[in-house]
This record gives sequence, structure tokens and C-alpha cells, in this order.
Amino acid sequence: MTTFYCVRHGKTEFNLNKTFQGGLADSPLLPEGIENAKKVGNYLADISFDGIYVSPQKRAQDTAENILLGLNKPKEITTVTDLREMEFGSWDGKPESDFHHYEEFQNLVHRPHLYDPSSFGGETFEDLIERTLNVFNSLSEKHPDETILIVSHGLTLQSILKHLDGSSIADIRSGRLLDNTSITIVENSNNNQEFTITKWNDTNHLN
Repeated sequence: MTTFYCVRHGKTEFNLNKTFQGGLADSPLLPEGIENAKKVGNYLADISFDGIYVSPQKRAQDTAENILLGLNKPKEITTVTDLREMEFGSWDGKPESDFHHYEEFQNLVHRPHLYDPSSFGGETFEDLIERTLNVFNSLSEKHPDETILIVSHGLTLQSILKHLDGSSIADIRSGRLLDNTSITIVENSNNNQEFTITKWNDTNHLN
């Protein structure tokens, strides 16, 4: 059985300002984001990870580096391009409020199964799930009966984890969304055929 500890990056300036921060945009971690990333490391200090896989985006890399400070047995970070955030095309780096009146913004937030970002060069949920599912499957094969840490992004993790749990795209945004520096644990068993979420959006370490 492969166990994945999935962590969303720390809170950033764009998170605070409600700016689109997808796979084509980045902003620095806030002091709160740095501190909370260190809390993740302290919380997971005694876990011996067999691999640490991180999105190439700076906010995720910086989060991972701060997590490593608290681990008793830190490992070298492996960067995985397909763990980057969902791409929003020409919307990336712009205030969300600029697009509130767009139908596709409403679909993105409320009706993800209808979301079609082709007009502005964004990425579909189908494409996002396909690339991240490939990552989870390949890491399961590489790390049978091992424990790994993934540091990635809100929509990326939300989408793939909901998919692994059996949700349709229509239900990807249902329930509580993943908080910054939250921890979600998923296990892959039955010869890599079955994924089970054992903990969702754990933020106890931030209290």
C-alpha cells in the first residue's frame, strides 16, 4: 500500500488578494504561509518519507523547503511538472473580480462539469485530472508499500483527490475546499486499483 500525504502550499499574496494564481502565475508566500509550512514539518516530523514530490512553482517549492526544516529524516525534493496548478490561460495573474460576470467564471466555481476555458487558453478539469492521475499512478508503482509527501496546489489536489474518491467533475468543488497548508492523506491498495482518502483537509497542526 502506498500512502500519500498531500499538502497544499502556504498562503500567498495572490491568495490574499484573490488573484488568479494558476499554473502560469506565482506570488510569494506570506509570513503566515511560511510559518504554517514549518508547522506542517513539525507535525509530520516523525514520519519517514520515502519520496518528496513537489510542483515546480515557487510557492510550492518554498512550502516544501520550509516543511523539510521540521522533518527528522528530510529527503531531497523531486520536482514534478504535472503537479503544477490548473492553468487559467490569459486569466492567470489577474484579479478574480475582473471575471465575476463571465459565464465561465461561474462555471469554474459552481458548475465545473460545464467549464470550458478554450476561449482564454485555460486548462479543462479533464486535462488536469488526466495529468495528475498519471502522477499518482506512477508514484504508486515506484513506491509500493511506502510513504510519500506531495506538495501541490488547491485545485490540482482538490480535483485529483475527489476523482480518486469516486466523485464526478460536477462534484469536484462540493464540500469543504482544501485550505492552505492543509494535509490530506490518501492510500492506494489492492494492487494499485483502489484509492481511499483517510483524512481530508487536516488543519489541526495550524491551531
